[in-house]
Amino acid sequence: MVRGKYKKKLNTVFLLVFTLIIVSFMSIFMKIVMDQRSKEYETTIINTIKTTLNNSQIKLEVINSALDLVMESDEAKNWSESDNNEMFYLGLLKVQQKIRKSSSKVNNVNFQISATFLDEDSLVITPVSSEAKDYYFKKNLGLTTEKVEEIYDHFENKSSYMAFTINNRDGSSQICYITKKAYRKRDVLYFTTINYDSFVEENLEQDWYLCNNNGIFAMKEDANVPANEIFEAFQNSDLASNKFIYKDYNVFKQSFYNIDWILLYSYKDKNIDTAMIFIYFMIPFIMLTLLSIFLSRVITNKLYRPIKEVLDDFFSEGNYQKDVDEFKILKQNSNMIKTLNQQLKLAISERNNLIVQRLNRDLLFGININKSIYKDHLIGDDNYCVAVLEFLNNPYEDVDDNIFLYKNEILAYTQDINKLRYANINYYTCAIIIQCDKVKEAITMIHTLLETVEIDYDYDIRVAISNVAYGTKKIKECFEESKKILEYKFLYNQRTILTMKQIKEDLDRNSYYYPLVVENKLIHSVLNGDIKAVEIFSDLINENSAGDKLSPKAFKNLIFAIIGTISRIVQELKIDSHKFLNDNDDFSTLSDQWNRKDIIPKLRKILEDILLYVNNNKKDSENSIAEEMLTYIHEHYWEDIMLVDMAKKMNVSEKYCGILFKKAVGDNYKNYLNNYRIEKAKEIMYSNTKIKVSTLGKQVGFNSSNTFIRVFTKYTGMTPKAFAEQIKDL
Repeated sequence: MVRGKYKKKLNTVFLLVFTLIIVSFMSIFMKIVMDQRSKEYETTIINTIKTTLNNSQIKLEVINSALDLVMESDEAKNWSESDNNEMFYLGLLKVQQKIRKSSSKVNNVNFQISATFLDEDSLVITPVSSEAKDYYFKKNLGLTTEKVEEIYDHFENKSSYMAFTINNRDGSSQICYITKKAYRKRDVLYFTTINYDSFVEENLEQDWYLCNNNGIFAMKEDANVPANEIFEAFQNSDLASNKFIYKDYNVFKQSFYNIDWILLYSYKDKNIDTAMIFIYFMIPFIMLTLLSIFLSRVITNKLYRPIKEVLDDFFSEGNYQKDVDEFKILKQNSNMIKTLNQQLKLAISERNNLIVQRLNRDLLFGININKSIYKDHLIGDDNYCVAVLEFLNNPYEDVDDNIFLYKNEILAYTQDINKLRYANINYYTCAIIIQCDKVKEAITMIHTLLETVEIDYDYDIRVAISNVAYGTKKIKECFEESKKILEYKFLYNQRTILTMKQIKEDLDRNSYYYPLVVENKLIHSVLNGDIKAVEIFSDLINENSAGDKLSPKAFKNLIFAIIGTISRIVQELKIDSHKFLNDNDDFSTLSDQWNRKDIIPKLRKILEDILLYVNNNKKDSENSIAEEMLTYIHEHYWEDIMLVDMAKKMNVSEKYCGILFKKAVGDNYKNYLNNYRIEKAKEIMYSNTKIKVSTLGKQVGFNSSNTFIRVFTKYTGMTPKAFAEQIKDL
């Protein structure tokens, strides 16, 4: 045991005092001891719940951060707006990768994010697979049909989240946290499952409950008080107080930050040991002197206990020291607490920086601002422009980590300037929102920034600065303008800073606008039969028609470029161009017509005809596959043919095969096959009522008699034997 200088002095003082006044002060002393134990116990409970809440709060913020990354990602938006199967499955894979990536580096809380459309048929995207809704709800979440209907009813009428407890396959409890995100075309449900033992400390001695305004949705498995009783007491308690009493339980309540979750923690008062009461009261009357010695040691040990707990952290068992200076060690602990406090302040500062950067990204991308989240960081309407900085990547060299360091220096610089707000876009690109009245002011600020950061001359960097606009809602337009300016970056190899004014003055409408990325989008849309191809074409014409009129030479080159794009589309489809041109025309003669008034409508008409051709071919192909599937079922219904076998035979995916079959027939594959087999079985029974059930089942493709009887009863309402008896009576 640790024997310090302070403990020895304390023990000596109590020996002298209790020898003289032990009888007089016995009752007072006992009350002090009991109150101290009660306060220490309550302090321990309060510290426990605060620590638990802080840990859970941090984990919840990690979860919400990962969830926001997925919900606000371009992958999720594109997936929600998919118009065909190819885009749907491509979007599904990208969202799945985004979900996996957003939670791959999280190791302090066990959670899983899944996503699905707000309907009854679409797949559920999990980090490792895509699953049917029924399988996911019943097997993964263990939900009943009534619970699933409750979820649909809730999110069809409301946008608020849902939270409740589910049981995992291994028997562990999880919190199911469901949120809805409304995109432009569809609503998407995000299911986040959080393990109890990673979200709330699993070794808590007392009972805990998680609740919101709707009730308790998670609690300790062996809690002493039922959830409905504790929630009713919570509703009736004083809202301003952080504690209420239910029966003989003290219940503390603590609220989560940025969500209406509340943590309830209940415990009973810890009473003093009966044996200790006997010792403190009875022995003084028997042996006053011995009791005074005993009491002095007991009180000394109790008062010394907090110091002993600190010293136990410094001295391992069996290696205690004598005459140690306790206050020197306490001072060391105090210094340690100050260090931890500084680290906590640094962490809070970093968190605020992340919130500000997220707000800046929302402003750049035109996302609605949640004022409750950003209330301490919002900016008012003023004159703003946007500068986009891009480090030009050499595709033949490895990724340079110095770019990351330079971007961090740019971030640090902007944090000290009130008029500059930084936002990271991707590895090579970042953006700065600049509060200024003129573009010249912004150029000066950027020059100062680049000189301060001292970017190595070996790094090729371009900065595009938009025109100045008033109001925070115009920041998105400024950002789009800066990105458009960067499309001309390779035309200005000697310039670091580019503005829209410079580009307009230099080009003077002698150059047309037709970036490679726009051409690729147009070709891809036409080849996929996407009607958006016409919209892309119209936007391209409008972009080149805006402002000053193109010079004849520039207009001619634009028409030649569009004709070249159409020619590549026709070559890719491997079709005769005369299907879409006049009999005496080809692409060469079409180019000669570049100055005709109807050349733009004519090119648009050609694109529309190609789109119609692509979609008709796709429809004819689908009808042909559906007819082949029906023929194959009618000729091989007695065989063990599964949907996956059918898909392999038709050389399509199993999912697409099922969708195509239901679209053509109006019923799913399994139901149609079973129904057709039962009709064939009925035909056989009409000609032979004495046939055995086992024989009949095998003849129409069932592997077991039980399966045949069950399916036959489902489709006819009676067993095969009852059906045969009915035929005999006819």
